[in-house]
Amino acid sequence: MKNFRKLLSGVLCLSVGSLALVSCIKDTAVTPQGVADVIIQDMKTDAGIKYAVVVYANSNVDIATAKVTAPGTPGKIYQLTATSNKMLFVYTPTAADYTSDMPVKGDYTIDIVTADGQTLTGKDVIGNEKLTPIVIKSATMASQKLKTTWDKVTGADAYVVKLYSANKAELLFSSNYLADTAVDFEFSSSSSGWLYSVSPAANTNYVVELLGVKVETGVLTDKANNIQFVTVDSKTIKWE
Repeated sequence: MKNFRKLLSGVLCLSVGSLALVSCIKDTAVTPQGVADVIIQDMKTDAGIKYAVVVYANSNVDIATAKVTAPGTPGKIYQLTATSNKMLFVYTPTAADYTSDMPVKGDYTIDIVTADGQTLTGKDVIGNEKLTPIVIKSATMASQKLKTTWDKVTGADAYVVKLYSANKAELLFSSNYLADTAVDFEFSSSSSGWLYSVSPAANTNYVVELLGVKVETGVLTDKANNIQFVTVDSKTIKWE
């Protein structure tokens, strides 16, 4: 598990995991292992706040397919899709996936089939805890630095600030986890956290995203890898 968490932190920027997946086939030269996390995320709409599930699954070997089955009979099935990293699959909800009701709580079953046909299975428990929506108060440029401010969200355990391309197709920057007391964050082109050696271009639009993070109830250690709920707000800015 420890080695996997190092793997995940470099891929996702927002850590996932806490779920150990074990192989159904034994005595292999490389023992497949994996971690996964099912997270509830909110979205602001004209009809009010809506919710959906986000899922990450990662293995130490290439993945062929991955899915999550929600509690219930029959439980809703979430098919994860591949990323550029063959060891990482994700489920990212579309706008149509968000509903006014919170996702059903209980045990979510994760099934991963590796590229060589082995099966990894496990569960992740989702509760009904949530956060009130986070709001970006301001996102302003000064002296080639972007400063984002917000009000603390009751119950949030950490905050994360990200920067995307204008169409949000590419994640360019991510902060580390910020303390639950934080109400602002500032970064520049020379700050640590830029991905792929990217540098922001002057007079170019980007999307700054602010996340408030709540960990699973009862988790006292390794909180970054046990996420229950994420509340999100975003704003388009021009880098100057």
